[in-house]
Amino acid sequence: MNVDEIGRLIELLDKSSLSELQWSGEGERLLLKKPGPAVVQVAAAVAPAPVQVAQVAASSQAPVAADKPVPPALVETGLVEIKSPMVGTFYRSASPESPAFVEEGGRVEKGKTVCIIEAMKLMNEIESEVSGTVAKVCVANETPVEFGTVLYLIRQS
Repeated sequence: MNVDEIGRLIELLDKSSLSELQWSGEGERLLLKKPGPAVVQVAAAVAPAPVQVAQVAASSQAPVAADKPVPPALVETGLVEIKSPMVGTFYRSASPESPAFVEEGGRVEKGKTVCIIEAMKLMNEIESEVSGTVAKVCVANETPVEFGTVLYLIRQS
């Protein structure tokens, strides 16, 4: 892999909602991470040669899609936010064939599972902390989420 190819991968990562990109092939391994909106870290190792590590800083053109803030008007109306307690992949149902745990306009009870977040191959059930009606589903199914990403807005009752 040459510098131009790495540059194109950095550009793709920068423009996407992904926070990490991993590539391996032909004895090479490349890991690109985007820990914040303004920095991209690149770590590369070439096998069987000695490990080589490089860090590259690049400015971000656009914010990460999963980090879009909830409009203040929705928060100010007394809706309760259910936020992601971890970094992972958001799933609205237990399997692709299963119906979503909750739908907009549907009723949710305190302690009911509202979604699953997959983190490091573990499926973590996220439960509602309040009873009420789902006012808004804020994240698309199978989307990467960060810690604190608002998943649902609940109208408490």
